[in-house]
Amino acid sequence: MKIKYVLGAAALSVALSAPVAAQTFNWRAHEGQTINLMLNNHPWSQAMRDLAAEFTAKTGIKTQIEIFNEEQFRARLTTLMQGKSADLDVYMSLTSREGAIFEKAGWYADLAPLIADKTMTMPDFNYEDFSASIRAASTFGTKIVALPINQEGPLFYWRKDIFEKCKVAEPKAIEDLPDTAKALKACDASMGVWAARGLRGAIPYSLTAFINNQGGSYATPDGKPGLSQPNTLKGLALYASLLKDYGPPGALNHTFTQVIELLGQGRIAMTHESSNEFANIMRFPGRAQDLGVKVLPPGRETKISKPVAIGWTVTMSPNSQRKPASWYFLQWATSREIQAKLIANGVAPPRASVFEGQEFNKWIAEMPIRKAWADSLIEIGKTGTGVYQSPTERVPEARDIIGTAVQEIVQGASPADAARKADEALAKLQ
Repeated sequence: MKIKYVLGAAALSVALSAPVAAQTFNWRAHEGQTINLMLNNHPWSQAMRDLAAEFTAKTGIKTQIEIFNEEQFRARLTTLMQGKSADLDVYMSLTSREGAIFEKAGWYADLAPLIADKTMTMPDFNYEDFSASIRAASTFGTKIVALPINQEGPLFYWRKDIFEKCKVAEPKAIEDLPDTAKALKACDASMGVWAARGLRGAIPYSLTAFINNQGGSYATPDGKPGLSQPNTLKGLALYASLLKDYGPPGALNHTFTQVIELLGQGRIAMTHESSNEFANIMRFPGRAQDLGVKVLPPGRETKISKPVAIGWTVTMSPNSQRKPASWYFLQWATSREIQAKLIANGVAPPRASVFEGQEFNKWIAEMPIRKAWADSLIEIGKTGTGVYQSPTERVPEARDIIGTAVQEIVQGASPADAARKADEALAKLQ
């Protein structure tokens, strides 16, 4: 009995002291583990590949990183998640696109309990520091499914030198774009004038501001598909006419990769493309000097400027057998320290403290176009929307239908007919 009493007292002593020790967050608590990451090809993921050694040095946790182009990434992710594979720990997700579907399918681990656990979360994590719109897209009830890794949206890029040479004014309203394109083409017929996304599922990302700024909406006031509304038709017709009349050959097969290549090589004068490709554009000779960048011009009559503003996130598989180590990676990768480093890669920080920090201000002061890019991102963060399809949980299908309508207009269909047909198809998704 005496031996049992001594052991019991020792156990009691440990139990009483444990809560005190447990309050200390330790970056090396999961040293020796290896986690598997699958990432979409993106400036953030490219930077993570280069910075992963710093994470290992800090935590003792090793990483195995696979990066795929988006189509391959999504196909492989679907296979792994449907098979409930324990081989995947961390992956990227665009929650504004697939959040509702993935949550319903059970593809996200719940991060809320981890954020609340002081033994698992670094003291200066500060979840509220992230962009409110991206947090909202990653929250379902009390469940937090992902952490923001960037802030982005399409911006209007134009060649200032060509505009100056041709004595064409910078467009101040969205309605100016056709006349601007016409004047540029008349000045230099050999110059590509316009490029934008023409691939079906990619179109709504760059299309939406055309609709919003004209006073249109994807939904009617009572929540039904609304492409056939007069102002929405204006936006559809304007976007399609620019592609049809001034776009490059093969425009309906183009997404951001082709558009950025054309812009970077100096083969087009204007585009409306992702802010997230800024660093890639700046790698091309001359673009830092001759490009202008701003938010797409507002509607002349409406005065509306309502761009798309979204952000990719990083999340954890619910099937992971290494959730604590994976959570350490998520915290580290989205920390203020790491986000400040990613600025040089052109990854716009979703943390307000980084946007306002000395590192960011020093970086943008080095080059005028960086300041214009940063100011544009601040603007879309204040005025943008994460919605760029009709109301439905089946977001990818809805965007395909909207993109198909634009393609049909480019190929000769009337905007009214294409929109009516799309609204009928969208209604079946609800």
